[in-house]
Amino acid sequence: MEHMDEEILKQKKLLRQQEEKRSSAESMEQEAGESIYDEVVHIIGKETHFEQRQIPELGISICMPETFFMLTDDIRGIIYPAGNAPSHVFAGEDIPFQLAVSMTEHLIPEERMKDFMKQTAKVLEAVGPKVKITETSVEEKEQFRIGIMEFASRAADMTVYNIQFCVSRENGLLMGTVNFPGKYRKRMAPLAKQIIQSLEIIKEETDGINHIS
Repeated sequence: MEHMDEEILKQKKLLRQQEEKRSSAESMEQEAGESIYDEVVHIIGKETHFEQRQIPELGISICMPETFFMLTDDIRGIIYPAGNAPSHVFAGEDIPFQLAVSMTEHLIPEERMKDFMKQTAKVLEAVGPKVKITETSVEEKEQFRIGIMEFASRAADMTVYNIQFCVSRENGLLMGTVNFPGKYRKRMAPLAKQIIQSLEIIKEETDGINHIS
């Protein structure tokens, strides 16, 4: 009798877990239909609002949750222990993704962006089995092109999904990444792509005022 009770409890627990998983999948599917330009955006059940924020040091503006803040040097050092931390890393409490952006000294002409993304993918894959490239592309904006590469990487305790983007600038190559736990890919990938598409270049005109292009 005791054994039967244990089996019943196990079956109830299994059914509860299956229902929670199904409910979570349905919720993420509904959220994936939302846009960062909506008045309210839900991210894994959390309500948030997005805003276009300027990063003058990099000469860009990009959309991100209004509660995002730039991480301090100490925190960036912990997240990127190899010493290659991006200059700007943004994150927020209870929102499961980070946005990192840096300017590098690489000079990549826009017409070579597609080849550059393919070469970068090969380099990442050569790192080992912990990196899996899923897609590379080059998207056209009105004033510039954005190279995009999606890949999964293995962290200590989970799979991380990364969407990297590159934009050719006169003084170098702007590189950024939106990354998040792989289990949230279905919800986060569309949102990450919208964030990347929101990228705009700030141009300082002779009147001393920054203008978006």
